[in-house]
Formats: sequence, C-alpha cells, structure tokens
Amino acid sequence: MPQAIVFTLRPTAAGNVPGNLSRAAHAAILRLIQAADSTLAAQIHDDEGRKPLTVSNVWGLGSKLSVAVDPARDYHLRVTLLSNDLEQIAAGWTPEGIGELDLGGQQWRVVARATAAVEHPWAGSATYQHLALPLLSRPDHVANAWTLEFASPVTFRQRGLTMPLPLPDLVFGSLLEQWNASSELALPDEVRRYAAECVAISRYDLRSAAVPTSGGALQIGAVGQCTYRAVTGDRYWRACIEVLAGFAFYSGVGAGTTRGFGQTRLLPKRTTTQPAGNDHGNALRD
Repeated sequence: MPQAIVFTLRPTAAGNVPGNLSRAAHAAILRLIQAADSTLAAQIHDDEGRKPLTVSNVWGLGSKLSVAVDPARDYHLRVTLLSNDLEQIAAGWTPEGIGELDLGGQQWRVVARATAAVEHPWAGSATYQHLALPLLSRPDHVANAWTLEFASPVTFRQRGLTMPLPLPDLVFGSLLEQWNASSELALPDEVRRYAAECVAISRYDLRSAAVPTSGGALQIGAVGQCTYRAVTGDRYWRACIEVLAGFAFYSGVGAGTTRGFGQTRLLPKRTTTQPAGNDHGNALRD
C-alpha cells in the first residue's frame, strides 16, 4: 500500500541551516528504518536500483544557500513509502515515537504527522489495486490528458547526462520502472514506447531550478506544471498512462527522489495552481 506521510517539524533552537537538507533528511529516515530493521536499511542504502521510498527536502526553507530557522514556525517533511515492510515500520513514526530528528546537526522536533488528504493535501494512501482500477475495472471512460505538477525539481539521467525536461517517455518510463519494482501488478515495457510515440505535451508552465549537490555542484531540474495528451484513442494504453499518472503522487518522478527531487502529483482536470515559485518546491501547496 503506497503511503505519503507529511511530518510537521519545528527546530528546537533558532539558527542557520543549509537551504537544502534533503540528504540529511534521507539519512534521518534511514536511521529510523535501521532502528527497526537494520537489514532492510542496509538493503535500501546499498541498492543502486529503484528505492522503495521518497524523501523531500524540508519544505518551507526557501531557496537561499543558508536559511535562518525559527522555532515558532512550522516546517514540513514529506516521506512516501512503497512497500509493506516500510509501511509497517512507519506505523511507529508518531511525533511521540520519533521525538526529534537530527538534520545535519540541527535538531528538529516532530510536532504532527499527516497520513490522509483531509489532514494535508500531500498526504494519503492507496492500494496498488486501487491505483490500477483504470485497467482492472475497464471503465467506459479513460482520460486522454493528464496534468502533472512537479512541486520540486524533476530531472533525469539519460546516456550519462542530465536531462531536466519532463518529456513523456522519460516521465512515464520512470514511473513504469518504479511501478514494476514495487507492485505485483506489472505493466508491459511497451508503455514506455507508447509514451514516446503517442503521448505529446499539449501545454506547460515550467521553469528551471538549480539545487546544490553534496559536492557543491548544481543539479538542474524543472518545476511547474505540464499537460500530457494521448494522440491515439487506444483505451488500454491510455489506461496504463492513467495508472502511472496517479502513482506519481507516491513514487515521485525521475532521478534523486530520495533526496528531494521529483515530488509530483496529478492535478484534477481544469484545476491549475501556481508554479512552485522561487522556493524550489520547499513550500507545500494546497
């Protein structure tokens, strides 16, 4: 059962922190996993393939290299889990159970946890069977257009290079890989080819965003919204895209999803929001 948890954090003391704490946040979540299952934590750390979780940056820091944090202000950290083992471990991740998180030497107190959309729009859960309903239930109508919001920079690795543009084959190819690595309801590899040949970008509101890496270099990604439209009427392949578009909320898109990149959600039809702005996706939005 994929699950998205949004933690509300407050620093225990005022101070300056790096504007990007995504690697520290990932390390903190791994420590929580290790405390419950050291073997699973080591497997997640060492595995070079798709990871069964995503971890955001601390949302609310802004885009500066160094940020002053306020103990009276709420910040947020979003974690998504894609396996039953992690979901069971995360049942104990309550504010009382966690207490404080060490993010790069700064202590942050966990003051709340949201696990449902009524508590926070970026929280929620779903079964893989529910996400696959466009294929399993064969409804009369299947969408032919999908608008994805990239709330933090989305980027891809292609032929050893960084590709910061969310092209259809890269977006849905990434989602396909994660879906097949996580779900027992496998989708065919031909979905990637369908996305490349039969899915077009019909409109977009994107901008580039640069995020510093651990070595000091900048990694470029795109934030904002992009609408993808099927140019053929084949119901089956459109249903596959529909499944993956809904899955994006939990899996993220592209490279670096365990360190803040690719936080994504499918927007309802005729609904738009402002692009992520100058915060590089650090501010959670309704």
